[in-house]
Amino acid sequence: MNKAKELLNELQNLDMDIQSRIDEINELEAGLLSSPKWTADKIKGGQAKKVDDVYTQLIVMKEAIEQDTKEVIDRKLELGRLINKLKNPKHRSVLRMTYITKLYVDDICDKLAISKSSYYSMRKMAIEELSIILEHLE
Repeated sequence: MNKAKELLNELQNLDMDIQSRIDEINELEAGLLSSPKWTADKIKGGQAKKVDDVYTQLIVMKEAIEQDTKEVIDRKLELGRLINKLKNPKHRSVLRMTYITKLYVDDICDKLAISKSSYYSMRKMAIEELSIILEHLE
């Protein structure tokens, strides 16, 4: 698979990654907002873990996940900017609708008033143009 297709596939899958991180943050926040369920239990031979320590750990985890999410979103923006470098506006539209907004082929064809065969040839040309752009960046 060429570099352009790899980046487009990555772009297509970033939303799922972002959503899973948002879900993880929401769960942590729900745990932070719920009434304390932890007590200062001491495991045999260990130290007591204070409720404050657990909250601190949860907050640190939440901040780390938020930072990771920001990095994934930045990556999505970076990949979207690569698509912006395509000269042909229809090619940009085809890639954006396919890989960013994830529309069905029929919907893209309707919006652009093109046939399916035109869509597939435009997408192919757009990917080839993106490959050339990526080669020049390296």
